[in-house]
Amino acid sequence: MARAGLTRSGVQRARDALVAQGQYPSIDAIRIALGNTGSKTTIHRYLKELEEEEGTSLTRAASLSDAIQDLVARLAARLHEEAQALVDHQAAASATQRQHAQTEIAKLTAELATLQAQLMAAATALSCEQDAHAETRLALHQRDLDVERLTQQVRDQTARHAEQENFRQSLEEKLVHARDALDHFRTAAREQREQEARRHEQQVQQLQAELRQANQMAIVKQNEITQLNKDNARLIAEAGATAKQLREQQVLGERQQTALAQAQVDVARGEAEREALRTTFDSQAEEFARTREAHASLTAERAHFAAQLDAQQLLLSEYRTRLGIEGAPATNRQISHEKDTPS
Repeated sequence: MARAGLTRSGVQRARDALVAQGQYPSIDAIRIALGNTGSKTTIHRYLKELEEEEGTSLTRAASLSDAIQDLVARLAARLHEEAQALVDHQAAASATQRQHAQTEIAKLTAELATLQAQLMAAATALSCEQDAHAETRLALHQRDLDVERLTQQVRDQTARHAEQENFRQSLEEKLVHARDALDHFRTAAREQREQEARRHEQQVQQLQAELRQANQMAIVKQNEITQLNKDNARLIAEAGATAKQLREQQVLGERQQTALAQAQVDVARGEAEREALRTTFDSQAEEFARTREAHASLTAERAHFAAQLDAQQLLLSEYRTRLGIEGAPATNRQISHEKDTPS
């Protein structure tokens, strides 16, 4: 079936135009003249029909002389060769152009693939950069939260340190008051012990003097009794008076023994009071030791808190350094670690 637009008259016009131009009307030349349309089979069929219609003219040509026929045949062969050469040249040029075009197309395709790959790589890199930017923004936000949290912790630790410092000062004041009270108690106890010792010594000396005096008197009285016994025979008349005097002396001795026992009771009472004072002093010493232990525990806790605060400040400085914070104002006050040892 003939292609739409390809007619017999069109094939005839193309053939006549080629003949008029001195070209051989081959199938390829006619197809090129028709604008590269139509199948070669259809063009060959139309050419065969045209040659059959023109058979009479070909028959008449047979009557021509051999020389003319030979000339016509050579001209036709020459035209055919030239036309074929032209066709081959055009075909080669078309093939070269087509190959060049294919080369250009392949080059452009490769460039397009390269550009597409670069575009995809750029899109991937852009996506990665966007993701990294989002992660960085999220990390920065998290670090801001961490910095704020650490700053709040530093403020809280500072407040706690101030409270502990006030508590420590209060304990130190109480310790000073306790030390003053203990010194006062020691002074008073020492003075009281000295007074009691002096009083006891005076009483003992007085009792010893009275005892010596009583002993001396007893010796004297014994000597007198001995003398009276010797003179008993002579002093019978004075026996009653002497016996009465002896009884009085015995009563005085009993009184002196009673005074001596009372003095011993006073000495025992003084010893008991001194023991009570010693017990009170030991209790005060134990209270002072507990106060010193509480102060030492508070000092250790303050040192531990200072170490934690230094670690928090170091961590805060590292976060600021990582976030690119330069020249930040020093808002955290420097805390000196003073370890007070009670004397």
